[in-house]
Amino acid sequence: MLTEIENKTIQLKKTERLAAIGELAAMVGHDLRNPLTGIANANYYIKVKHGQKMDEKGTAMLKIIDDAIKYSNKIISDLLEYSREVKPDVIQTTPNHILKQTLSSMEIPTKIKVIDKTQDMPKIKVDPTKVQRVFQNIIKNAFDAMPNGGELTIKIAQLNDTAQISFTDTGIGMTQEILSKIWTPLFTTKAKGMGFGLAICRRIVEAHNGQISIESEVNKGSTITVILPIDPKIKESEEAFVNLPEKVLAHTKE
Repeated sequence: MLTEIENKTIQLKKTERLAAIGELAAMVGHDLRNPLTGIANANYYIKVKHGQKMDEKGTAMLKIIDDAIKYSNKIISDLLEYSREVKPDVIQTTPNHILKQTLSSMEIPTKIKVIDKTQDMPKIKVDPTKVQRVFQNIIKNAFDAMPNGGELTIKIAQLNDTAQISFTDTGIGMTQEILSKIWTPLFTTKAKGMGFGLAICRRIVEAHNGQISIESEVNKGSTITVILPIDPKIKESEEAFVNLPEKVLAHTKE
């Protein structure tokens, strides 16, 4: 009985936390998207009308504005995405196929070697777009963890009714303190970012009834393992989002 009460308490706290994040996402999305669009339109007008008259410094300043707008929009998108319910639209494919699409869409740093030890099996039912988002985030984090170069080794194995995809880098690694907080939204060790990347990845994997875990050692690198059921039983909805306020739901569906 005590364990059941404790679990319900934990679930309630999670619900309240996600509802608060949803409220924040709705406010940020509503209050900042419109002015950002205005800034983007004004910046475009200046480039079209006066771009040819500008010197190199002026052109560089316009690019800084463009980059800042894109980055701000990404923060808003991450907030909104985390606040939404994850509903996978599954089809049959292979992790290897998704991985190849992911790598082809990314720029691999010259000092980093990607060692692809995957095979085109097993066939699994997943939402390829969402899983690609997970793979892309993991690979980008691995690249960031190897600023002076290194190796990223990717493997796929089938264990019982699951596909296990591991990403092992030779980067800077993480302390136990960081590992204990790594899945927490709004936690980040980077100078730029809001700390939603891995939190969103975890929600996507769990929406497939899968698991994601990290093992890491300082100065020796990290391994992230994604475990996905071959034939997942997708839940109709996530309990943690049932009690989101109506006004939050209205904004997050826009």
